[in-house]
Amino acid sequence: MKQGNTNIIEVWEQEGQIIEGLPVERKSDIKAFVTIMHGCNNFCTYCIVPYTRGRERSRKPEAIIEEIKDLASKGYKEITLLGQNVNSYGKDLDDMSFAKLLRMVNDIEGIERIRFTTSHPKDLTEDVILAIKECNKLCEHIHLPVQSGSTRILSKMNRKYTKEQYLELVDLIRKHIPDVAITTDIIVGFPGETEEDFLETLDLVKKVQYDSAFTFIYSIRKGTPAAEYQDQVPEDIKHDRFNRLIEVVNKIIEEKMLYIKIK
Repeated sequence: MKQGNTNIIEVWEQEGQIIEGLPVERKSDIKAFVTIMHGCNNFCTYCIVPYTRGRERSRKPEAIIEEIKDLASKGYKEITLLGQNVNSYGKDLDDMSFAKLLRMVNDIEGIERIRFTTSHPKDLTEDVILAIKECNKLCEHIHLPVQSGSTRILSKMNRKYTKEQYLELVDLIRKHIPDVAITTDIIVGFPGETEEDFLETLDLVKKVQYDSAFTFIYSIRKGTPAAEYQDQVPEDIKHDRFNRLIEVVNKIIEEKMLYIKIK
């Protein structure tokens, strides 16, 4: 609506309800981001998202497909499907899953490349891995945030998987997609993290051999359970561990790039 010379857009949101048809500003005329779900049910102890964006709500597949077909008709070639945890897509819908959605999007004419982010390790199923393998437009890349290599810290983070389960998942991914690129997120200095916990993270990084990693120094977020933990790690220790982690990550990436160049 208009008020004087100013356009006013009223946006409202009720948990459990998704408003379709809102205007979207695109930064590119080739690549587009398409949100497939809102909210999060995971309640990681460092994250504010479930408290600010509500519980998980999946968009209807028809609305997603219609939006992507419209983008294809306008010349868009690459689509990135977005969600706080895309692997949970469809759990609140009848006879729908993220793997099914991927196959539906893969069939849209005009779209040449499909990506998605972000995947939660506890919900990444073999069906999704097989969809990536079998769908010709899906990039062989999985962003799989681990956050920590210590099972004890993962439990404090409420991540709902262990170090061993994460490594088994990586093995399963590479069994089906040998040349897959795996990237991750890692938090250093989470409350209560000991030197032994940190060394577990370095060990995991070396075993997985990530193609890239987004690394973060833990910082307090008001309103999250972790903000109230009394065993906060001193800043100097967090920065030292962060630098050591970066050194290991960069060395792995450099070795991978050298191998590709030689190959």
